[in-house]
Amino acid sequence: MRAVVSQPRHPPFNAACPPDPVLPCHLLPLQFLRPSSNTRTDSYGGDVAGRARFILDVVAATTAAIGVERVGIRLSPFSPFNDVALYDGLADDYVWLAEQLRGRVQYVHIVDHSSMGSPPVPDSVKAAMRKAYGGTFILSGGYDAERAEADVAAGKADLVAVGRPFLANPDLVKRWQLGAALNAVDFSTLYTPGEKGYLDYAEMA
Repeated sequence: MRAVVSQPRHPPFNAACPPDPVLPCHLLPLQFLRPSSNTRTDSYGGDVAGRARFILDVVAATTAAIGVERVGIRLSPFSPFNDVALYDGLADDYVWLAEQLRGRVQYVHIVDHSSMGSPPVPDSVKAAMRKAYGGTFILSGGYDAERAEADVAAGKADLVAVGRPFLANPDLVKRWQLGAALNAVDFSTLYTPGEKGYLDYAEMA
């Protein structure tokens, strides 16, 4: 575990990081925090403090290597990705984790996969995590322009992240501003090699 956690301190890691963008941490935090996938019996398992230790150790190592201002974390509280099961106390654990992340990362990004069929992240959980963290808070998951503006205006988030619509619409901002129709995502091309489905979507005429 020490070797994994210490990887952000290694020169190749620093060389691979561009000077400006923020580096997000995502998938391993999900797997370590869930008791269904983390069955360790050492200090990296057990209660929420043990299961979250890997997350917080990686955050500490990464920010020590490249700075707090360049590290964010992406969390998917109710995602069943790779069969990591939901469990009693899940919401409380994520609120606890958000509090531990206060001041340690540049942002916390919450992903709600309900638009893809996953259980929704309740608004009450998002609000509790936002309050517990106290810093830049990003929401994502099936947003259109109207809902994005409404949630930011309502104080639910500081920013809204958009993924697939931006992939399929390189001029998404313009389309949203004009209320224009969007290109549909070609799901058959996702996670495949080559330019098709990544660089060949048409812009507005």
